[in-house]
Amino acid sequence: MKNEIGSLGATELLELIFVYLAEVSSRRNYDEVIELLASMGKALSSADRCSVWIVSDDKRTIKTKVAQGIAPIELPIDSGIVGESIVNGTRYIIDDVYKDERFNRYIDEKTGYTTRSMMVIPMYDYNENVIGAFQVINRQGNGGIFDNRDMERLTLATTYAAETIVSAKLTQEIEETQREVVFTMGAVGESRSKETGNHVKRVAEYSKLLALKYGLSKKEAELLKQASPMHDIGKVAIPDSILNKNGRFNEDERKIMDTHAQLGFDILQGSERKLLKAAAIVAHQHHEKYDGSGYPQGLIGEDIHIYGRITAIADVFDALGSDRVYKKAWDDERIIELFKEEKGKHFDPTLLDIFFENIEQFYAIRDTFKDEYKYVEEKINKTRNIKVLGAYGTKAKGFGTTSFSLNKTDVIDAGNLLEALGEESIHVKNIWLTHQHLDHIVDIAYIIDNYFGIRKDTINILGTKGTIDAIKKHFLNDEVWPDFSKIKLPNGEHVVKYTEIELGHEYKISENESIRAFDTEHTDSSCGYIYTREDSSILITADTGDLDSAIEEIEKDNSIQTVVLECSFPNELENLAIESKHLTPKMLFESLKNVKRKDFQLYINHIKPTFILQIAQEIEENKGFFTPKLVKDGDFLQF
Repeated sequence: MKNEIGSLGATELLELIFVYLAEVSSRRNYDEVIELLASMGKALSSADRCSVWIVSDDKRTIKTKVAQGIAPIELPIDSGIVGESIVNGTRYIIDDVYKDERFNRYIDEKTGYTTRSMMVIPMYDYNENVIGAFQVINRQGNGGIFDNRDMERLTLATTYAAETIVSAKLTQEIEETQREVVFTMGAVGESRSKETGNHVKRVAEYSKLLALKYGLSKKEAELLKQASPMHDIGKVAIPDSILNKNGRFNEDERKIMDTHAQLGFDILQGSERKLLKAAAIVAHQHHEKYDGSGYPQGLIGEDIHIYGRITAIADVFDALGSDRVYKKAWDDERIIELFKEEKGKHFDPTLLDIFFENIEQFYAIRDTFKDEYKYVEEKINKTRNIKVLGAYGTKAKGFGTTSFSLNKTDVIDAGNLLEALGEESIHVKNIWLTHQHLDHIVDIAYIIDNYFGIRKDTINILGTKGTIDAIKKHFLNDEVWPDFSKIKLPNGEHVVKYTEIELGHEYKISENESIRAFDTEHTDSSCGYIYTREDSSILITADTGDLDSAIEEIEKDNSIQTVVLECSFPNELENLAIESKHLTPKMLFESLKNVKRKDFQLYINHIKPTFILQIAQEIEENKGFFTPKLVKDGDFLQF
């Protein structure tokens, strides 16, 4: 679910943040908290090292509060790339620091460490003054280059660290840090749906104002303000294809989307902390309606907690007044008219009267926290990536099965071509199959059926002899589905032809692209692929219960920059995994202990959707020195 806030999958990202949140919550020492946040920044951005720089009180120097791998350092405030970032308040992604004249080589020369790539983000206090910077160096995997996804992830750690530093200077307490962590975690849910962090800020402020006007104590109103940003945290488990759909949901999509309230509650309910208990209530009940027509429980009237009734007004008011991927913002007159119609239906009538009586104060909050978009240059390698059309190990609502788009005409496997490509599937000419199981071949049938009349080119189905024979005998056989090798397109070309591939042979796709297959162990004839473009390669195994052949390829081919491996079942189903020749997190990382190379980016796919959260947690527990990322439908994998 690579659904890369990108590189880290949304679920994996949430799991990682919660691990650090638990650690931060247990610490009372300011220095320990900063060190934890530096480790989180390193993990989130897949960096080798992370340093936290602080501006001195006289603003003449900068010094490291945390400097992984080196002793503390103090330098003039304008020194090097970090100094320029702090002085100018600018974010930087540097691919090769030795080609940048601003780079201060003093530290490398002193320590013997070689810095290659770098990313720097300035930290701000409440008054937008720069107080320091987060610096990560030497991206692990991804060709050693940081990109905009890494920048987004590091921003999370930077935000937490800035708040921690400010809080420590003011009170030497970390409660504000914990609250800011919760706030930013709420923003993670919104950022996945392409909304801004200002949405959760506005909802928080609206909720506090309405709570005070209703008569809640200052302490309880402040608690609700801190908890309300978590109202949509369950969105991290909703597939991007649904969350960011440009248009209305169909019935099935709406059912999936509506699960986010229960998912958010499930994530938060286990905590004994007052803040997270309040957040669990808000997440669970902010879509309940006063007349009982809401979800997920259908609560009526004051059976809905006051936190849920308040947040419902705050959330809907902001959602209607903001641009979203599926609509333009409503004008105020239209919003007020709807609210009047929903009095006693959607909204608590008493709270709504209070809202109307104080509407100018709500407008003032909205104006204070307007959405502002800052352009950050995206340095993603546009020429060496493939798109994930389907990432999962079985079909489920909102989850596609295995398929990768290499370019406009070539795909690996055909589990999710029709939904992902639509009419663009008419351009697919070569389907490179890993094996013949249904979740890897099913859409061969459907892209032919749906676009038979406008397709111009023959589909070349490529695979091992065993795979080709199985498809001819059991699938496209005039019994299960027509034998399309006998049928011609309207232009006279055959619909389908078959090509048996030779393991180890390099097949030329274009002037700068090639692909070769290697043997894998599964319950049927199977292979993995190494796809190469411009001398850089990505390895994909698909289904396998044994990584020996993949490891052999990785060790002998240094062009392999990215590796995609399967992990289908949680550790508790190891017997099933062994029998079906799949992997669990424990089995996967036990095998990878034998890998000598550590300079490739590891992605994990083919997870069964039912076990996403469990497998994500077990991957985190078993990963060792790797920084794996869970693949989602729609992700782009760089290599």
